[in-house]
Amino acid sequence: MVGTVKIENSDLVFELHGIDIILSIKRQIRVPLKHVTSVSTEHVTRDPKLQMRLVGARIPTIIKDGIFLTSEGMMFFEMHDPDKCITVNLNHEHYKKIVFEVDDKEAVAKEINDAIKSQLQTVY
Repeated sequence: MVGTVKIENSDLVFELHGIDIILSIKRQIRVPLKHVTSVSTEHVTRDPKLQMRLVGARIPTIIKDGIFLTSEGMMFFEMHDPDKCITVNLNHEHYKKIVFEVDDKEAVAKEINDAIKSQLQTVY
């Protein structure tokens, strides 16, 4: 199931829906925009190497929801279709990355990047 990403004040909010709430044991993740370092729309691999599921569900080639320990650190996945996912890279957060499935990954990535630029302009 596709999640929702929105910007509320100076936070980036990831909302899970339906069965994904149960599978990932999360309803929402909220991170400050100032902790987002980049957003990628590149294809996400399902490669389970060097990934250990800590909380959530994983059915190979079907679903990956929850918290995983990877070679890069803790990551949160909400993924059914890797071609519909954005990857949000973070600093100073519990997760190093959030991989999140959305309806229109290009539009969501642009919205996040625009919000980051806007916030930077406000600071300076």
